[in-house]
Amino acid sequence: MFREIAMGSAFIQCDGSVKTFTQNYTVVSEGEEIRRVYMVNDGLLRAFRFLSDGRRQITHFLFPNDFIGLVDSGSYSKSVETVVESKLTSLSQHKLQAFVRCNEVAWLALQKETRNLLRRSNSLQVILGSLSSVEKLSCFILLLYQQKPESKFVPIAMPRQDIADFLGLTVETVSRSFTRLRKLGLIVSHDSGSIEICSVSALQQVAGIKLS
Repeated sequence: MFREIAMGSAFIQCDGSVKTFTQNYTVVSEGEEIRRVYMVNDGLLRAFRFLSDGRRQITHFLFPNDFIGLVDSGSYSKSVETVVESKLTSLSQHKLQAFVRCNEVAWLALQKETRNLLRRSNSLQVILGSLSSVEKLSCFILLLYQQKPESKFVPIAMPRQDIADFLGLTVETVSRSFTRLRKLGLIVSHDSGSIEICSVSALQQVAGIKLS
């Protein structure tokens, strides 16, 4: 909450521009010079890069109160697209830097965001490490669950291809892993596109992680 208040105030006080982007819209491209920094107000976005063999690797998903370009230097380190229609507030990098320089709370929030991104990157390395496909998917579901831990209903707004490109799996393997978790009685699928976690602790055991 500290991060959202501090950095969000920068976008408000510096007259950030609010815009709604349609589904599958490219907000920024990898290597593009940073001119504006974005804060997600509503929606869902994917951050990705293309590997040397042409495959797409989704590095993370962006949720409300996440940022684009906040800790990048010079150019955007990844491309970012909307998964669903999303509303973002943008601010020129120059204005944001000036605000942070004279606002200690915002500067501390920026440092915290840098640590959060490093932790997120480390989490991805764990997921893409020696885990099985079912363990990877369990980790992914728990990452989504952390967005709203007060509810066991987890919306799955992204297509299976996005999940596969994030976990380093094929679409077919992702589908089989969902089936496996359902047969184990760990999740229930709903027509709304969401899943219900039957037991968070049991899913954590399968994933091999414990939520803080």
